[in-house]
Amino acid sequence: MVGRAGGVRCKGGPGAHSEYFDDWRRRLAGQKIERPTLTNRGSSTMTIKTTVLLGLSALAGVACLSTANAGTGPAEAAWAGRAEAWSTAQDAAGGGGQQPGAAKQPGWKSRDEYDAFQAMANDKDPHKRIELAEAFVTKYANSDFKDQAYQVEMGSYQQLGQSDKAMDAAHKAVEANPDNIAALNYLSFAFPFVFEAKASDKDSKLAQTETDAKRGLEALQKLKKPDNVPEDQFNQQVKVLRANFNGALGFVALQRKGYAAAITSLKAAQEDNPNDPYIAYRLGLAYEYSSPPDFDNAIWYLARADELAKAAKSPDAPGIDKFFDQVYVSRHGSDQGKSDVLTQAATSLSPPAGFKVPPAEKHKPTGNQVVDAFYEMEDSLKVGGDQAQQAFQQLKGQPFAAVGQVDSVEKGSDAGTYLVRIDITNESKSKDGVYDIELKDTQPDAKNLAKGDLVRFDGTIAAHALTPSFYLALDGKINPDDLAAAGEKHKKPPPKKAPVRRRPAHGAAR
Repeated sequence: MVGRAGGVRCKGGPGAHSEYFDDWRRRLAGQKIERPTLTNRGSSTMTIKTTVLLGLSALAGVACLSTANAGTGPAEAAWAGRAEAWSTAQDAAGGGGQQPGAAKQPGWKSRDEYDAFQAMANDKDPHKRIELAEAFVTKYANSDFKDQAYQVEMGSYQQLGQSDKAMDAAHKAVEANPDNIAALNYLSFAFPFVFEAKASDKDSKLAQTETDAKRGLEALQKLKKPDNVPEDQFNQQVKVLRANFNGALGFVALQRKGYAAAITSLKAAQEDNPNDPYIAYRLGLAYEYSSPPDFDNAIWYLARADELAKAAKSPDAPGIDKFFDQVYVSRHGSDQGKSDVLTQAATSLSPPAGFKVPPAEKHKPTGNQVVDAFYEMEDSLKVGGDQAQQAFQQLKGQPFAAVGQVDSVEKGSDAGTYLVRIDITNESKSKDGVYDIELKDTQPDAKNLAKGDLVRFDGTIAAHALTPSFYLALDGKINPDDLAAAGEKHKKPPPKKAPVRRRPAHGAAR
């Protein structure tokens, strides 16, 4: 049973990761969440699938294109009226480009400038809008509306499913106007879905996103409510923006393994957007990978993410559910009580006082000396705190050898290495994607191994992971005879040669 004081509850609909989530946000990323590894933990390992995301700044509803400098004559008044009408339409759709709280209002410098902007903004073809936007910023390089031209370009690229170019346009909008909230919002929201943890420039991109998100929060503090937007609607839109900015800061901290900072930012994001599965998921990861791990909070927020994703019918829901199941069973030893936690986490933002998920009981002897030794290490490392740290210091560098069954093989992050994941216990053999050993192997023929191959291996203990399920990380090698056998077993037959058609001899009967 899951121990608790009072009860455990929680649920809600989808709220617009992502650290690793919906309606219009899901259109940006139809992602596949995989089990976090030592290199991608916290990123949710998501593969981006961009589709149409129109009017991203519509959530903001904060644009106010001013015509204060438009002129005073009859023609100018008519022109100003047209500009104001366009401005009002953008307010409803969320143009988002004005510098918040700025004293100087943007103005049109010529009718040609205004007409060119109108033609760009009103064109229905995203390709044409991009072409017109580029022409506008080239011809009117000093325009007060240069950032909004890039913003139109940003939305057009996103409509075409080209998020990389949309983000480039958003960056240009911010260069033109550092307080362009729509562009800052887009950059902060989109970044977790396109971030690549193994990219060589990942650190600079994390730093840039941190700058963008902080700038967004600063701009938000200066933001003034447009006259034509109701107070409650404005406040709700501010919450959505603030959640995106704090969510981005939490994701950045998660990638940097600053788990305390990640928890602070993600909790702030959750207060403003309590029904976002990605925020809950990343918050669960931050608790899970803290040192020592806070399993109780990790399980709670992962359970909440699971329920929110299911309620949203998110394509990520199966992956989140599988990950939560692994974490819960690894901690508790079975799935007993899991459904109660899910039900309660579906209707409550935070766990009740005294919420506890008791750790699993120690393993009983199996009679297999190697498996029993593995279980003994697992039990000593799962206790957490100083005791577990001391236990690992004694285990680190110690030899470990066994016979097991290959679960999976993939290239390692270091050149010339393979990560061979191996099952040695019956529990791991019975569950897909759960393994006991992750062997870092430099043998080229390790690539020939496949799921189900029996292998003998040996190595030294280098690390361990507690979640989503326990495993030991070894530096070692597979028995060469087993590699050779796997190579023969999985050898592909040579391609069949096409039959040779011979020409009949000259003068032969046809």
